[in-house]
Amino acid sequence: MPFFSDSGPGGFQPKRAFRFLVNFTELSNMTFMVKTSDKPAYTIKAGEHQILNHTFKFPGKVTWDDVSIEFVDAVDPNVGSKFYNALLNAGYVNPVDSTSLLTGITKVQATSTLGEVRIKQLDGGGVLLPAGIDPGDVIAAVDDTRIVEEWTLKNAWLNNVSFGKLSYATEDLVSITAKVTYDYATYSST
Repeated sequence: MPFFSDSGPGGFQPKRAFRFLVNFTELSNMTFMVKTSDKPAYTIKAGEHQILNHTFKFPGKVTWDDVSIEFVDAVDPNVGSKFYNALLNAGYVNPVDSTSLLTGITKVQATSTLGEVRIKQLDGGGVLLPAGIDPGDVIAAVDDTRIVEEWTLKNAWLNNVSFGKLSYATEDLVSITAKVTYDYATYSST
């Protein structure tokens, strides 16, 4: 197999960092607002056993690390509003009186607010548009043959949202950063 090939199949095709989509099944219209995303990562802690002058290490528990996703905030869709509403839908109530202190966030509510979080790595091929799909709706046209890897974050919930930074000294777009905690991730590839 040739390492690089301009013609025909079989050439080396690296995954590219800028070819990806992030989708929240319960937070619509935010796929185009994503600027950057971590991919899942895990850590296996080591348990140790010592005897005389020797230390032996054994694999311990698996912990999945939080994923950080950066979004462009916009007027429509208002990403900041979606994340604030996600907090409210998770069970948070502003502490304005004594009865509001009786409520709290639960895992069931927090995970149902996001739904499944999917991070899809795409290949470099063109998009084949099925009949009847508007070329402007590229997300709907990404079929399974264009996804080279897909991570699904299971039982995902937001553990940190930063609504951005404002400054008169820059013309940058306002960014919102969300950290997603999850129990585990599944991986599939083509």
